[in-house]
Amino acid sequence: MAAVSPEDEATAHLLVAAAFHDAAAAADERGDPSVGDFSRAVLRRFEEHRHLEGALYAVVMKYAREHASPEDVAALGRWMGEVTGP
Repeated sequence: MAAVSPEDEATAHLLVAAAFHDAAAAADERGDPSVGDFSRAVLRRFEEHRHLEGALYAVVMKYAREHASPEDVAALGRWMGEVTGP
């Protein structure tokens, strides 16, 4: 498998940030502070370690499929393939 390009990585990081930022904002609008706090904590941890845990990758992919272009979804998929392994 070819190495992920810097553009793919940057796109993936933007989609991770957007997914959890939007989740936090939506939770705040619903008055659900626990989900908002969790989403912000996931985002902070990602910004520090550049890594997500388990099913959180699926959350980001679902967000991307709903909000991003096919090219960006493909870039996210390539990045996920590299960071999560086969």
